[in-house]
Amino acid sequence: MTHTNPTINNSQPTTTEQSTPLNPQGYSRIQPTAELIGLHHQTLRRWWKADKFPKPININGIPMFRNSDILRFIENQQSVSEGV
Repeated sequence: MTHTNPTINNSQPTTTEQSTPLNPQGYSRIQPTAELIGLHHQTLRRWWKADKFPKPININGIPMFRNSDILRFIENQQSVSEGV
């Protein structure tokens, strides 16, 4: 039996998952955001507490990132790495 739930199956994401763009008006939870950025979720928590990453907002008791903040962070990281 094969698991397709990404929280259970720790295999590499498929090509369709990698190419799915974030909706700028949407929100993302910590774990998927950390995986998208390529960080451990605890590193992401340390980064937002140290103001290195946008802070999440609290939606019904769940910390959620604005997708627009995530996209802006990724764009800034790409522009910094291209400038080197």
